[in-house]
Amino acid sequence: MNMKKRNLFWGLLLIATAVLIILNQFGFFTGLSIFEIVLTVIMVGIIIVSIRSINFWGILFPLAIILITFDKELDITEFTPWPVLLTAFLISLGLSMIFNRYGSFVFHINGKNSFRSNVVNEQDGNEVNCSTSFGECIKYVNTEDFVRANIKCSFGDVKVYFDNAKIPSGKADIYIDVSFGDVDLYVPRTWNVVNEAHAFFGDMDISRNININSDPDAPVVTIHGNINFGDTSIIYV
Repeated sequence: MNMKKRNLFWGLLLIATAVLIILNQFGFFTGLSIFEIVLTVIMVGIIIVSIRSINFWGILFPLAIILITFDKELDITEFTPWPVLLTAFLISLGLSMIFNRYGSFVFHINGKNSFRSNVVNEQDGNEVNCSTSFGECIKYVNTEDFVRANIKCSFGDVKVYFDNAKIPSGKADIYIDVSFGDVDLYVPRTWNVVNEAHAFFGDMDISRNININSDPDAPVVTIHGNINFGDTSIIYV
């Protein structure tokens, strides 16, 4: 998450906190103190950011703090504070050892590689697919007849290099589906890229490098899809 998105995220979270405090003063939330509201919102924010970066400590310890804060309401006072903190510590340590130290341990969710770093460099057909969840995928596109690419990224990072892709038809389409992730598309300077993707609390950046191509017969590549709480960059190489 870049600085612009980070500031937007925490800014909206602070505004939401202020709204909740006002509603609490008008009696919409009975039994909650201002401290509990602020603490809970901050912990939820940390959890969201930590999910995106796959930080198990940042997910489980804020969750433990929330459970401790509302232990009476949840009727779990016998489980707080030390048992829940110890549980959060052991699970965080265990998951960090599994996923950070032993990269061969992989979850497969709906046929997609998850919780891993994956590099793909192989010969492709006219349709290219790249998908990751809670992980990183680096894809090198190698095709003599590029027609379409389907790129999906959820809570992860994707980098796709199209510099070895040829478009004999003169037209191609790239479909992206980005949720809480970052996608970088490296495309040849000889391509004319048309952006038709929709962003919701997201950003499409095509200004990192300026396309100097002015050939009207150059291949036209159209970007379709949605960017939700994420970033997509078009980088000319």
